[in-house]
Amino acid sequence: MSGTEKGGQFDGAGRIAQICTHLGEAKGAFSDSIIPPLFETVNFYFHRLEEAVAFFAQENKERFYYTRMANPTTQILEKKLAALEKAPSCKCFASGMGAIGAAILGTVKAKDHIVAVRTVYKNTYRILNEITQRYGISVTFVGGHRVEDFEKALRPNTTLFFLESPSSSRYSLQDLAAVADLAKSRGVVTMIDNTIATPYNQNPRDFGIDIVIHSGSKYLNGHGDVLLGAVCADEEILKQIAEREHYLRGNILGPFEAWLALRGLRTFALRMEYHNRVGLEIAAFLENHPKVARVYYPMLASHPQHALAARQMRGAGSLLALELKDGPAKVNSFVNRLRHFRIAASWGGFESLVWYPLTGVHSPAPEWLREHELSPSQVRLFIGLEDVEEIKEDLEQALNG
Repeated sequence: MSGTEKGGQFDGAGRIAQICTHLGEAKGAFSDSIIPPLFETVNFYFHRLEEAVAFFAQENKERFYYTRMANPTTQILEKKLAALEKAPSCKCFASGMGAIGAAILGTVKAKDHIVAVRTVYKNTYRILNEITQRYGISVTFVGGHRVEDFEKALRPNTTLFFLESPSSSRYSLQDLAAVADLAKSRGVVTMIDNTIATPYNQNPRDFGIDIVIHSGSKYLNGHGDVLLGAVCADEEILKQIAEREHYLRGNILGPFEAWLALRGLRTFALRMEYHNRVGLEIAAFLENHPKVARVYYPMLASHPQHALAARQMRGAGSLLALELKDGPAKVNSFVNRLRHFRIAASWGGFESLVWYPLTGVHSPAPEWLREHELSPSQVRLFIGLEDVEEIKEDLEQALNG
């Protein structure tokens, strides 16, 4: 066992990098291999029948039995992600949406009520607005900029607050500590999608949030080649989610995907340091450009919630949104003129991407746009790992074209 595994806690600037590179890897246990092997197997056999009986009597919980329930490769990833989010436990799922759906449906029951921020990722919104109705669960959507939004929406049967901070449109934030305090005073569970911030930039459990969710396909993996979701929480909460929504429904992460995710996670700290620096540099560059009306990036002083971002975040990565001064008519030419940006919806990998958030939305009403914090002239950018000066040149020629 390496020295990083003995204490279980990591302090100082190297904590995140140390977790990503060493935690849970049992160095020396696999013929002195630096990289733990891939356990691409379905079954793990018992030597004697008594072992099987003891396992099902839960006398040996650490033993592996069937990959749908647990696998050594996936377990290493889960240990790392739990430590990164300062949580006792983590379960990985087949995708970010798999994790979100499992966490929501595994936490609430029929006739419960959820309060959720309106600006969540559009497919999370669909789960909250459509799937929950099948189970007799009601949902109230709120702006979430003030803790009073949650307080006013509370009902006697409210059991869950669902947050996404920063959110997926203009990177609005919720005051995590204030919302968590309100929830605890009313016996409500708090859940947050922390994908955009990542544990590098924000640890919601430090502010009292109960459950932290990730789409690990984004920054955590960083290579754009793995679908992965994760839920981090206390063991009792996670056990409730896992028993019904994880291995019973087969909503699991395969060992090969876990192995790929571990490969990506080893450079997570280095990548996020770069994304934070370059994201702020590009946001400032665009904010001062004559063709740009507005830039949405929490670490800019112009962001309406910058003071809150400074309190609860350490950085904001390299995902940002801008509004063009020439309005919607300029969107097509700007997007199509970009040379280094590929047009794609997901983000968090190594290459720069551009997306128009209203793609597929037909004739949205002004009220709908206001509620979801969107604008017809708004474009989303993800800044990858390319040379920052080339990115600036590309943006310059596309804006002036």
